[in-house]
Amino acid sequence: MFKNLKSLFVKEGEAKPLDPDADNKIQPPITEENISAESVATAEVESQSEEELVDPNTVDTTGEVSEKFMNILLGAINKNNQEGFDYIEFKQSLQSLSAMNMDEQTKIQSAYAMAKTMGATKPRLIETAKYYLGILENESEKFNSAVSNQIAKQVNSKKERGKDIELSIQNKQKQIKKLTSEIEQLQVDQKKTINAIASSEVKVTKTKNDFQKTYALLKQKIHKDIESIEKFTS
Repeated sequence: MFKNLKSLFVKEGEAKPLDPDADNKIQPPITEENISAESVATAEVESQSEEELVDPNTVDTTGEVSEKFMNILLGAINKNNQEGFDYIEFKQSLQSLSAMNMDEQTKIQSAYAMAKTMGATKPRLIETAKYYLGILENESEKFNSAVSNQIAKQVNSKKERGKDIELSIQNKQKQIKKLTSEIEQLQVDQKKTINAIASSEVKVTKTKNDFQKTYALLKQKIHKDIESIEKFTS
């Protein structure tokens, strides 16, 4: 069911493919049974190693449609798929007509005619489409909450550490020459901490924006379907 659902919304090459080494980086591995925006947001950041820093100047954090987040969002829809003929089944009917030489209005009307034979109504299709938008919104809220928690845990703590190191440096610089070596070591630590802060911020921002781009694409597609249903059916 999940693969069929995915094919309804995602065209080949539309989403950034999964990292083949993802299971080695995220524990436990993300599967169809346990996928959630919250768990991935937490696992993504917690799995980041201090030794695996990234240069903020080399990372594009504007976000992109991600297969991983597409799987998460569609997995949430799949888990909450309602009984009977609803928007998802209507979407499947539309897909089955995609190979035919029809314009959008004809496809919508044909799929709707098929839906009515299954007991569906226009209000039911729109209601369930909005229901699945609510599922996506709920995942988005959980993801954003988890990202905020991880920012506090992974970024803000490093900023506090950086402030403490800077204060320690200032104090040590006032001491006699025998403390010079200790000060130099702290300066090295400070540089590492600054790099860790920049790296964590970039990784968290990239993860967040990948999700948002994926969420926005799905939301746009469902809204377009709602508009088509409202426009071309009665």
